[in-house]
Amino acid sequence: MAEALQDVYSCADRKSAARAPECLCSWMAHSNVRKMKAVARTLRKEREGILNWWKRGSTNSFLESLNSVVQSACSAARGFRSIAYFRTMIFLRLGRLDFTAQKKLACATH
Repeated sequence: MAEALQDVYSCADRKSAARAPECLCSWMAHSNVRKMKAVARTLRKEREGILNWWKRGSTNSFLESLNSVVQSACSAARGFRSIAYFRTMIFLRLGRLDFTAQKKLACATH
């Protein structure tokens, strides 16, 4: 079934890809595996989002990676006293700022 889902993304255009998920969902829904039926329901629910890949050629992977960085900042701090501080930590983590020049400058004055 995983290989059949990969075949959906190997379709040349959106029109040909529109039929492939429905065939896959039908196959999964008629299986005796309960989790496959749940996956089929999810695929049917997210069908338009899957088909948008041919329209835009992008996914939400970038947003998921940003969310991962935000979650790591949150868990590293084990809580924040204020939203403003949490927002500052998110910007610092996502900005990947380089403070090495500032450290060299601070050492030069002492």
